[in-house]
Amino acid sequence: MKEHPPSRTEAIRLMSAHPNLIKRPILLHGSKIALGFDEDQFRTVL
Repeated sequence: MKEHPPSRTEAIRLMSAHPNLIKRPILLHGSKIALGFDEDQFRTVL
């Protein structure tokens, strides 16, 4: 999959069928960003 990523439509279909493919939440707030499952980092960004 890394060498041949799916189209946007196919990626959405795959993630809908297999939610475990979605592993990294992304939090955007203004110009700040937090990646992953770090609750402390989320608090810093918010």
